[in-house]
Amino acid sequence: MYFEEDGSIYRFQQTKEGSREVLLSLEDIGFHDYQIQRIRISTDQKFLATGLKSPSSEESTCIVLNLKNLQVMHFIRNVFSFEWAADNVLFHTIQENLQCLQVYLTDFNNENSTKLVYTEEDPRFFVDLYCTRDKRFLTLNSNSKTTSEVWLVDMQQPFKSPFLVHQRVPGMIYHVEHRNDFLYILTTYGEPAEYKLMKTPISSKIGQWEVVYKVKDNTKLVDLEILKDYCIMLLKQHTLLYLEVVSLCNETISQSIKLPDWACAFELQHHLEYDTGSFIFYLTSPIQPPVLFAYSFLEHRLSIDAKQQITDTQVYKIKRLEAKSKDGTMVPITIFFKACKEELTMNPLLIHVYGAYGMDLNMTFKAEKRMLIEDGWILAYCHVRGGGELGCKWHRDGILDKKRNGLEDLQTCVVHLHELGYSQPCYTSIEASSAGGVLAGALCNSKPYLFKAMVLEAPFLDVLNTMTKSSLPLTTEEWEEWGNPLSDSKYYKYIQSYCPYENIKSQNYPSVLITAYKNDQRIPLDGLLRFMTKLRKAVADYYQSSHLPESRIPNLYLDIQPGGSHCDSLSWEESVKKVAMHLAFLHEELKLNKLKRL
Repeated sequence: MYFEEDGSIYRFQQTKEGSREVLLSLEDIGFHDYQIQRIRISTDQKFLATGLKSPSSEESTCIVLNLKNLQVMHFIRNVFSFEWAADNVLFHTIQENLQCLQVYLTDFNNENSTKLVYTEEDPRFFVDLYCTRDKRFLTLNSNSKTTSEVWLVDMQQPFKSPFLVHQRVPGMIYHVEHRNDFLYILTTYGEPAEYKLMKTPISSKIGQWEVVYKVKDNTKLVDLEILKDYCIMLLKQHTLLYLEVVSLCNETISQSIKLPDWACAFELQHHLEYDTGSFIFYLTSPIQPPVLFAYSFLEHRLSIDAKQQITDTQVYKIKRLEAKSKDGTMVPITIFFKACKEELTMNPLLIHVYGAYGMDLNMTFKAEKRMLIEDGWILAYCHVRGGGELGCKWHRDGILDKKRNGLEDLQTCVVHLHELGYSQPCYTSIEASSAGGVLAGALCNSKPYLFKAMVLEAPFLDVLNTMTKSSLPLTTEEWEEWGNPLSDSKYYKYIQSYCPYENIKSQNYPSVLITAYKNDQRIPLDGLLRFMTKLRKAVADYYQSSHLPESRIPNLYLDIQPGGSHCDSLSWEESVKKVAMHLAFLHEELKLNKLKRL
């Protein structure tokens, strides 16, 4: 068994007591500030490859270690993904300027010779590598925001050219697994355009793909695992979590299990064995640390680790609500609060939003969220369109010329919470990061009176200028999410209508704290500097023309972190300082010290 602990990689022989052995120490090789991201062992256990990432960079370094003499024998810079194919052959991708378009092969039996085996010509696509669970094929996955293409490398013949599963089709996404000479394809092919698991012989045409499993309407497929005889579906239906077990022997659902109401997110166990007798996973929520669960394929039973403590749902409440958006769409909201006899109108409320790329809001455990609940806060997670909480259609209904749907959803959620008695505008704040900054920043412009403070981390606020600069690393691939204003004036005007930077105006704004990262290639610092300069001028103009006292001017802060590359990329110590600053800002702006004294 190979594992990482405290910046070192260890080998442990389970049948031999006291056999724990240090294979590689990052401190010893001069990579003490780096983190170990992945470990891959060659099939004959002759070589180890590990990916090391610095907090200040998007790219990783791959180090190859000879397991016989424990000597570092090869460095590969700017790597995104890597996998072993056969005993001495390592495939790897190279990432430059946030793009990953090429796959290389390095042969350690031939003086570490390296050759190019695949190139993606379209800059909208991103290439990564994955080994099928049965180790039969290496998949070369080329994905854009809306379509994909998969090439296979036969692990028994790694020097043969990759072969294509199916050419890309606009709007169709697919991913490939293998079992018993059949490809199992997770895809949006066909109607409805939601995920399905399909099965086909190798090298068959798309018309021969047979449906094994369909994801239900308004359901998000969170993850899928193909094992020897079973397929595990991890699902989210109206924000509730389910586990469905599909028997691959008879292609039927052998069990469907609704998971506890308190659960909001899955965390999977790493290094899951293909021929395992149980499926191990964790359930968590923003206020519940991960709890270990195991599903036994032999007993067809789900069990929980009895030693783990579950948050008392009588004390710490979780409610799932819905708010009717402007067009009649019902938008899910998940809220957490501590039970009390008093009304909650005087309690501080923290709104969370994302709403982009078909991604769910992050609802894994955060110690600071539990601390806020203990202190009387209400936490609200608004699952607006553009995210993925209700499936692929939920994402499609919040992109391109439907992006404003997410803004209407967010506004509706905040108003609905206030109407139900969950806090009030003077005690309400919003938290968002990266692309979530678009909706939070847009609401700040259009309805600034709905909340008192806003905390943004590496926020995307200058959508229009970014989408008109095709020279930036991500702009071309982002057009599938936001639209291309260079080729279509319709998108230019539409993006302009909601872009946070474009719609800053002289008015009374909430207080704002933005955390930016000096080395962030995704959200360049100059755009945030322009945003803050324009916002400060608009606020100053408003208060000057309104003759209001300076004591009422909102605080507008831009905190520039010298380390980090994007969200959640700081060291543990720096992350703690950042969180403490965010909480102190919210505490001050919502006047919570004064509220407690009263």
